[in-house]
Amino acid sequence: MSTTDQTENSPRSLDRIPANRALVDRLYSHGKINKNARDVALQQLIPHTQWGIWAARLLLGFGVCLILSGVIYFFAFNWAKLLPAHKLGGIQFAIIASIISACVCNLSRLSGQLSLISASVFVGVFLAVFGQIYQTGADAYQLFMVWSLLILGWTILSNFAAHWVLWLVIFNVFLGLWWDQVAIARSFVGRDWTLLILPLLALINGLALCTREILSRKPSCHWLTPKWTRWIILVPILIALNIPIVLLIVDIDQAYDGVFIGSFIGALGHISLYLYYRKIVKDIWSLAAITVSSLVIVETLAMKILYEALRDEDELGLLLMGIVTIAIITGFTMYLRNLTRTLQEENKARENTKPKENTGATNV
Repeated sequence: MSTTDQTENSPRSLDRIPANRALVDRLYSHGKINKNARDVALQQLIPHTQWGIWAARLLLGFGVCLILSGVIYFFAFNWAKLLPAHKLGGIQFAIIASIISACVCNLSRLSGQLSLISASVFVGVFLAVFGQIYQTGADAYQLFMVWSLLILGWTILSNFAAHWVLWLVIFNVFLGLWWDQVAIARSFVGRDWTLLILPLLALINGLALCTREILSRKPSCHWLTPKWTRWIILVPILIALNIPIVLLIVDIDQAYDGVFIGSFIGALGHISLYLYYRKIVKDIWSLAAITVSSLVIVETLAMKILYEALRDEDELGLLLMGIVTIAIITGFTMYLRNLTRTLQEENKARENTKPKENTGATNV
């Protein structure tokens, strides 16, 4: 037996392999376990009584959100009655208390993660209050820029998907405000390029999505394996890619260069995302989101064509628009059903072929 075979057949430490739903689904998709074994494993990992745990976590998250919003509204409502020392000192105390709570509760627990998120939110509140007290004259985008830079270290250390979502939201707001207040207002680019911020945001969030897809395959980044971490980035990307195309279809005569470039990037982005989630990852929910976005584009194009062709025939035009809408939605629905069936058949074929290949290799 060669050294390579010995290395491949050598036992691995099970302590280093996290037992979670992602691992079970991966074993099932690669044909290592059958459906009965998958159901038993999921029953052990996710028992029916676990709904109480998820409910407690959900209530804990809502409670933290309410506390944070209450603190923000407290300063906003009592702004004139508070001294500057009280404003800044209270927020600094909240930041320190949140960090201490995160250290005591440990970042491996949800309570510790939410405490660290609270500290990140309080940093933004502190920057806003500081700017209001001393009237720094800084633009709004600078607040979000500094905010995203200051909490980046905590975000990296957290290994918590929700913390990364918060950071991405802050960073996207910074980019949007910078584009409006600097790139456009200060003539770094022409005013006809205003909507280029949408494909720019789509590209940057696309990099975040690619990073998520790569890191989620590593055992050390198991916190990225939940499907919602993919969808919460994919949906805003599709919206940003969709808007320029729809605007181009609605009024092509008034469209400027930024709309044309954004439409080209939007079409290319839709095709790339579809091919990736159809051929590589094969995620039906992501494909459904891409299909819905494409449906909006096709529907807008059909309505535009009918409106231009039947501008003088209002009643006939409305009737045909309704018929075409029903036909388009029916067609896309049938396509999704067939696509779901095709993906299920591919998974079954993979499940049937994998054991045969392994058996053959053992006999040799």
